Amino acid sequence: MISFKIRPSNHPQGAILKSNLAIALYLLPRARRKDALRFYEFCHSIDECVDHSSLTQSEKEKFLKTSLESLEEIIQRYQLDRELLDEIIRGMQMDLTINRYATFEELRLYAWCVASAVGLVSAQLFGADGTSSPNYAENLGLALQLTNILRDVAEDAAQNRIYIPLEDLARFNVTAEEILRGVPSPQATHLFHHQAERALSYFAKADLAWKKMPSRERHLMRPARLMEAIYRTLLEKMQHDRYDVFHQRYRVSFFKKLCLAWHVYFIS
Repeated sequence: MISFKIRPSNHPQGAILKSNLAIALYLLPRARRKDALRFYEFCHSIDECVDHSSLTQSEKEKFLKTSLESLEEIIQRYQLDRELLDEIIRGMQMDLTINRYATFEELRLYAWCVASAVGLVSAQLFGADGTSSPNYAENLGLALQLTNILRDVAEDAAQNRIYIPLEDLARFNVTAEEILRGVPSPQATHLFHHQAERALSYFAKADLAWKKMPSRERHLMRPARLMEAIYRTLLEKMQHDRYDVFHQRYRVSFFKKLCLAWHVYFIS
């Protein structure tokens, strides 16, 4: 399972070694690993284009429109759903023009494009073609993206972006200015907890879908299950610290990831 936002690096290979994806993708069989890494590089390149490049707006739009050409061989090999790939591009295009989301329904559409659609394509690359894996990938993608949004509140604010719905800010009496300045009021803790609870609800939906999968399908989807374990751990760390997202960058240690991988692949 690949989920945005992927953070910057000078080279995609370097980015993945530092990312939560590293263990999950490198544990794939060799042939699928190579193609999953190429898909990751595609995701990384379009994310970098939108967030961190010095390209003009029109150059970014042109790059996004032509970026799928680099995946043509893999699209043919796995008969990947082109509509899903178009949705990923659509999500990246939203980042070019939208930096606030009024409601959760608006945010959910964005998250579906940049996370659920990525997860659904990843499931195809993993070889999971059963009836339960799409439901799992869709809900897990939303859970991962909502966790990312919470973790990256300060980093996104530095780019004048607020992904927490404005209706939630109003509900908890938190202003956009507080988020952008990085000096949130005490009410922000309740706001962030609400976002965490929402992410947990999608983790729960994903877990229900996982339990309905036949054993063969679960075996193929273990990389996604590992991502679930890593991001649940990340969310727990934030909850433990009462969402100190403006003062520290939350990560899961490499040793902890290895422990989680051992549990997913050899115990559960």
